[in-house]
Amino acid sequence: MKLKRTLCVFLLAAFLLSLCACGGSGGGDETASGSEAPSYEDFKDEYVDSLPENAADGLTLHAFNWTYREITANLESIKNAGFRNVLTMPVQPPKGGGASWWAFYQPLGMSIGDGSSLGTKEELKELCDRAEELGIAVLADIVANHLATTDSEDKEPDGTPTVSPAVQQYEPVLYNNRNEDTDGNGVTFHHNVNARGSGADTQYYAYGNLPDLNTSNAYVQSRVLSLLKECVDIGIDGFRFDAAKHIETSGDPDYPSDFWENTLEKAKEYYKSKTGKDLYVYGEILGSPSGRDLSDYTKYMRITDDGYAAQFKNAFASKDPSLILNASLKTGDAGQLIAWVESHDEYVTTNTHYSDVRVAKYWSIIAAKKGLGGLYLARPTKDLNVGQIGSYAFESEYVAVGNRFRNRFFDAESYESVDGTRYVSEKIKEGDQGALILDLGAVDPEVEVTVAVPHLEDGNYYDALTGKRAVVTDHKVKLKFEANGMAVLTRSRHLHPQLSVSERDCSFVGDKQINLAVNNAETAYYRFNNDAEKTEFGSEAVISLKDHVENGVCALHVYSKNGQNVYERTFTYKQVELIGDKFNVINLDAKYLNGDYELYIWSWSPGRWSRDYTVENGVMLVDTTGMTGFLIAVFEKGYEITDPDKWDPNVIKQSGDIKGEAFEAGFADLTGF
Repeated sequence: MKLKRTLCVFLLAAFLLSLCACGGSGGGDETASGSEAPSYEDFKDEYVDSLPENAADGLTLHAFNWTYREITANLESIKNAGFRNVLTMPVQPPKGGGASWWAFYQPLGMSIGDGSSLGTKEELKELCDRAEELGIAVLADIVANHLATTDSEDKEPDGTPTVSPAVQQYEPVLYNNRNEDTDGNGVTFHHNVNARGSGADTQYYAYGNLPDLNTSNAYVQSRVLSLLKECVDIGIDGFRFDAAKHIETSGDPDYPSDFWENTLEKAKEYYKSKTGKDLYVYGEILGSPSGRDLSDYTKYMRITDDGYAAQFKNAFASKDPSLILNASLKTGDAGQLIAWVESHDEYVTTNTHYSDVRVAKYWSIIAAKKGLGGLYLARPTKDLNVGQIGSYAFESEYVAVGNRFRNRFFDAESYESVDGTRYVSEKIKEGDQGALILDLGAVDPEVEVTVAVPHLEDGNYYDALTGKRAVVTDHKVKLKFEANGMAVLTRSRHLHPQLSVSERDCSFVGDKQINLAVNNAETAYYRFNNDAEKTEFGSEAVISLKDHVENGVCALHVYSKNGQNVYERTFTYKQVELIGDKFNVINLDAKYLNGDYELYIWSWSPGRWSRDYTVENGVMLVDTTGMTGFLIAVFEKGYEITDPDKWDPNVIKQSGDIKGEAFEAGFADLTGF
């Protein structure tokens, strides 16, 4: 790229570029520094954002506590944010129907749960089918190390945990052979309480009083393989193995077995025969396995690197980017590892919850690390409610630009460096280059800084967050960072459209007003249901739904485009008619209404338990006389509250508070509860 030397040519180029300014579309020629910069012709840029062909080259969204329907409804947003894969909760039948998140990690059997709080097997298949259309891989969490225990801390005579009797419904052979071989299938659970060496990990699961499956048993292995094949048959593209460290390998020095050969390896062959592709698999290995080498596991799957991000989380407080540069990986091959900013366990058990922007910056480091797999936690609700999306931060441009940077350069040469308080990750491949730059110091958006980019070719680059031009000359770029201290430089001029909506998929009575706002779009329109008629709008639109309801449903399709970048999404709204003059609780899962649980109402004014409700046509009708708000609590079948004026801690699941606008509206939609 040659610098223009002739004054007249320089002026002509500047004039032509000024005519191309597109303002809010991100196509303007304002430089990131705001100062006069050398004039270069833009690089020829033909890149169109896309997801990697192989799941292993992409990044994964952990849809923690989401139902299958919720994941399906958000697949377009997941793709737009640049996630190649989405991880579900464990798909096996959970203890107690999955009233709480931890119940999914106490499964009752080795089959796909049909009708848990996540949804049905058919809904899981619908998710897989739609994901395949969009080029997204669905990964299923698998619990193969242990099954559910009883609700008490009772143990067997030898000190091992007691298997829940509910397991017998799904796995009679596993249950009947739990303590002794009753039918020639062998003992199906471990009873090595005092095992040492590697057995301290693999023979007795010391966490949560959970009964440890005898994974060396041939029948246990056959049931796990059956589950994996069942998942493959409905379209699952990969697996996370919970507590993989606690399952022995054939290289185990003390208790070797052929578990992984007879389960995972055969599932890989099965998936390959059906799809022609490679199954994407990783296992949870926190820390290091006792008495064993990590290579015993990496020959079968990727493994988790729970320590990588922890090494540089202090870098921002100390303003020391060398902590990022020198952060080591659990193994020498990043392609064997999955890292995260926060896991679901960490989020649930700690109070160290960073801001969304801080998480996004940590995440961008993981996303940019060549070969390293990444798992981004979609945070749950404050109350950890199953079936409710707690955060849409995964859609943030701060997250998306890191994902898209990874997708664009996953196969490029990667160079990391430090310049003062800045961390730089450069990507170089034939015909394309870019850089992620994080400033860990005190950022003043009005102050221009110069950052060394030792490998970038001189020329025009554009910040994917602001659209501003950043000119590289002699391997240095001048920038004015935004307040977040993050810049993602590529050769693409146009920003991605960003859409916000006042309320997503929900139910309404009478009419519902939806406010749309779009940024960085040359074109934006919306349409209803299957209508071909489109209504174009500028940056904002206010939409009334009542006149567009068909069979009780209004599907709102929104489309926006900027350059080659497109974002579209469909939102579904249900119009409902209230029953009688009492408060209506609609779409409450039938399993809570059919007698399998005890339901109580806790009113906040006065604070008191009651059963002042009836059920009509699947709707809970609540007498709210004298209340200012309430919640619904679920207890085990047969449970009775003895003190109605005192909060009962034995509740196994509760709804959020129904108060304020929802209370005044006279109904609450508990879809997903």
